[in-house]
Amino acid sequence: MSSDAIISCTGLTKIYQNGVKALDDVTLTIEEGMSFGLMGENGAGKSTLVRLVMGFIFPTAGQLHVLGEKEVRRAHSHLGYLHERPYVELRFSGRRYLTYMAELSGLRGAAKRQRVSSVLEQVDLGAAADEKLSTYSKGMLQRLMIAQTLLNNPRLLVLDEPTNGLDPYSQWKVRQIIGELRKQGKTLLICSHYLAEVEMLCDTVGILQAGRLIKQGAVTELVQGQQVVEIVLQDGQIAEEVTRQLDIQQHVSEMQEHVLRIPASAQQEVLAALVNAGVPIHSLQPMSRTLEDVFIQTTRPEAEVTRVRAGA
Repeated sequence: MSSDAIISCTGLTKIYQNGVKALDDVTLTIEEGMSFGLMGENGAGKSTLVRLVMGFIFPTAGQLHVLGEKEVRRAHSHLGYLHERPYVELRFSGRRYLTYMAELSGLRGAAKRQRVSSVLEQVDLGAAADEKLSTYSKGMLQRLMIAQTLLNNPRLLVLDEPTNGLDPYSQWKVRQIIGELRKQGKTLLICSHYLAEVEMLCDTVGILQAGRLIKQGAVTELVQGQQVVEIVLQDGQIAEEVTRQLDIQQHVSEMQEHVLRIPASAQQEVLAALVNAGVPIHSLQPMSRTLEDVFIQTTRPEAEVTRVRAGA
C-alpha cells in the first residue's frame, strides 16, 4: 500500500445475504490530496463502496485500508461524511446544531465555539447562524451539512450526491465550497450523477458498472483520449460512400450525410486518403468531448452506436 494512500482497496468484493454481488474484485487507490469522482448508474455499487469506506458494512473478500487503518472505523475521527439524504432537527438553530455535533466530536470550550463559527463562515452561513433550521432553504441545509463534515478538520471528505435536488444557484454555491476545499488540498471522494459536476470538481474518476470498476484515470487523460476531429465534405460527397470507397471505416467513429468524425489520432491518415483520392473538403475542426461522452461510451457503447446511426 502506498504511504500516500488515503483509500486503498484490493480485490474488494461485497456479497449481500440475498446473494447480490454489489462489488466485484474492485482494486482502487485514492492518494492524499486527490479529488476522486465515483460514477455509475443506479445499482452500480457506488453506495456499497461508500458504506465500506465508512465502516458501516464489511467486505466479503479483499482488502480495504482507510488512512492506513484496516479496521476502517478507527479512521472516523479524520473523516467527514455527507450522506445523500441527511437529516437534521429543524427546531435547532444552525449554530446550536453544529455546537451539538461538535461536542459529539469531542470539541469543548473556546475551541468548540471557534470551530463552529469558522465552519459557518466557510459555508457562507454566518449571517444565518442563529436562525431556526426550519427557516433554511434546502440549499442552506445542504451547506450546513457540509459545515458539519468540516468540524473535525478531516483529512478525507466523502460527499455522496452533494448537489442532488438543489436549485441551480444552490448547486453553484455548494460547488464553490467544494472547489475551495479542493484548493486547500483536502482529499475528496465525490459520488455524483451530475457528470459535468464531476468533471469540474475532480481530477481523477472511476466508473463502476454492475459492481466492477470498468474504467479509471485522470479526467484530462480520459477526455483527451476521446478528442474527435470533424471533417465536412464538399460538393455533395456522401460520408458513408467515401468511407467505403477509401476503405477507412476503421478510422471513422461517426458519419452523418456529408460529415465524418474521426479520432484525432487518425487525422493524418484519413486526410492523406481523402487528398490522394481528390475528395474535396469543406472544413475540418476539432470537437471537444466531455466526461459524459466517456461515461456513455464506456457503459453503454450500444447507445453510442444508435446515436450515430440516428444522425444525432
